[in-house]
Amino acid sequence: MTAVIVQDTPQTGFLKIYIAGTLTAGGVESLGSIANPEGVALHIYECFLKTVIDADAAATLDIGIGATGADSTDMCSAFDINGAAHEAMTAIIGRDLASEGAATTPKGLLWAADTFLNFYNPAAQISAPWEGYLYMRYIRIGEDLTRA
Repeated sequence: MTAVIVQDTPQTGFLKIYIAGTLTAGGVESLGSIANPEGVALHIYECFLKTVIDADAAATLDIGIGATGADSTDMCSAFDINGAAHEAMTAIIGRDLASEGAATTPKGLLWAADTFLNFYNPAAQISAPWEGYLYMRYIRIGEDLTRA
């Protein structure tokens, strides 16, 4: 798995996720899935993608919520990670800002308790050596009755 939650330092309220491309021949690959970290429904209201290293080939990135490993596109669809500028920050979800062009929910997205945040390269190109971070803020809107 190449997508992991980073716990290196305080992120001032952001969940920080590291994502890396892979050398899977022919592309069309899962870059990893992150289970809902709270176990209850969450409302994602702010999200940024930071590119650290560009992909060598014409790879793209889909980001979304769904079953583990699924190609989900409700946050970001076919984002060009080959042409992404080094150290560039891209708004993926925001309250009243222009989000990444293909985002379908620019004012937020529900992350159900039993679903995953998926990262996927739908292009028929390898995504290595691309590396980046997703910074996300969310609100717990579900109730965990086991903690009562």
